[in-house]
Amino acid sequence: MNDRLNWMHLSVSAGRLFSTHVRLSIWLAIVPLVVCPRYGFTLGMTFSGLLLLSVLLHEFAHVFTARWTGGRADEVLLTPVGGLAQVSPARGAFGMGLTAAAGPALNLLICLFAFPGWYAPQTLPSSLNPFVLPIGSLQAATIWQDIGLLLFTANWIGFLVNLLPVLPLDGGHILRAALLTRIAPEFVNRTAINIGIFVAMLILIGGASFDNSQVVLIGTFVLTMNLIQYFQLELAEALEAAGPSDDDLLEDDETLERSNTVSTRESLHGPLESWREQRRVRREQLEQTRQAQVEEELDSLLAKVHEHGLHSLSEQEKNSLKSCSDLLRERSKHGD
Repeated sequence: MNDRLNWMHLSVSAGRLFSTHVRLSIWLAIVPLVVCPRYGFTLGMTFSGLLLLSVLLHEFAHVFTARWTGGRADEVLLTPVGGLAQVSPARGAFGMGLTAAAGPALNLLICLFAFPGWYAPQTLPSSLNPFVLPIGSLQAATIWQDIGLLLFTANWIGFLVNLLPVLPLDGGHILRAALLTRIAPEFVNRTAINIGIFVAMLILIGGASFDNSQVVLIGTFVLTMNLIQYFQLELAEALEAAGPSDDDLLEDDETLERSNTVSTRESLHGPLESWREQRRVRREQLEQTRQAQVEEELDSLLAKVHEHGLHSLSEQEKNSLKSCSDLLRERSKHGD
């Protein structure tokens, strides 16, 4: 899903699949660079390939779930841990949470399918350790068993990592969806980031206590991601508090009128009230833009239904039609 961590999105194009643009993160190169020197070229590249396949399936689980719930999905970004699909979930906590959970859920299903207990129970303890590969080399006599073990490990790592309640990972998006049902939307991102920083500190303390450098590295990475998002959020709020830009002021007469109202209220109520008023005006402007987009999409779908009938709509278009109709109906009730 869309996130603020643009440095995580450095990638190259790999074409299109299921009407979705697929991009490969440059960070994928880290996997063979770390694994091959330790386990050999053949085993390292085999594991890297299975991890890439697992991440691809993980991301398309997000894509199909987002479309099924009425959202959009135009691009996926394959990273070593997944969780960065460029999808727009359906509005509301349910659509956001279900779309985020789809990736780890698919990883778990693959883990159950490739579970070592079915065919190699003696490797189970090492297979459940996400910090090591369960085999030291590929053997021709046990090639399919070895591939099954590597497939389990790739998906087990993806499942565990994405359970961390840290943005931009799937666990962070699931947490954000849960927070939407409990607190005001404007506090959701800040609360999720604060939780992520707390989790990172726990990971760092745990890694240092057990002298595990890999856990310390994960904790450092998680802390870095959340601190970057924290400072980006602070910057965004500071810019928002500074008021609309010159381009926004010239957008239309209504925006100019509202800006003048904000300036008048600033002189009457002071900087705190001015900041609150600017936030309110900005939210209203964004809401009007979103409503215009929804109405435009709804008009397009209704025109298609009028011309060709309801059967001409795809499942995704039917879901979008229902989502747009429900949203406009809900706003109409609130407006009354």
